[in-house]
Amino acid sequence: MAKIEENRAEFHGKYFKNNVSVIIEKGQTKEGNDYVYDDDKEGKVTVFLSDIRSYKDKKTGEIAGYIANIPIGILSDIHNELSTNDDFKEMFDKCVANSKIFEIVGMIYKGSSRQTLESFANDKNIPIEVIDRAFEVVEKQKSQEA
Repeated sequence: MAKIEENRAEFHGKYFKNNVSVIIEKGQTKEGNDYVYDDDKEGKVTVFLSDIRSYKDKKTGEIAGYIANIPIGILSDIHNELSTNDDFKEMFDKCVANSKIFEIVGMIYKGSSRQTLESFANDKNIPIEVIDRAFEVVEKQKSQEA
């Protein structure tokens, strides 16, 4: 089952009687005490699960991580919405583009050179314009901190 809105999409399903929900939404900015959707922020995917299983490291016997099963039907629903719902596809593509910008923003803050950023973008098929946008985001963040 899917519920698609302008800024958020919810997909719900079951896996062996356990509830699973996947929510895809635009990024948000805090304004006062509220969070509002912001087209310039990185989007996010939230997964709600009613069952998670831990697994142990064979050498130490300590918990090494957790496994959660997401029904393939939910992924199929997301794929179908991307194929048939232009509004959802536009929102999803914007979230993906913003995630690439913020990945490069992180690299800028870590001191990566422009040449390194361009090489990274080339390897990932990211347009050079995304690097320029990332520098704009960094400048905006720095001016807000001052």
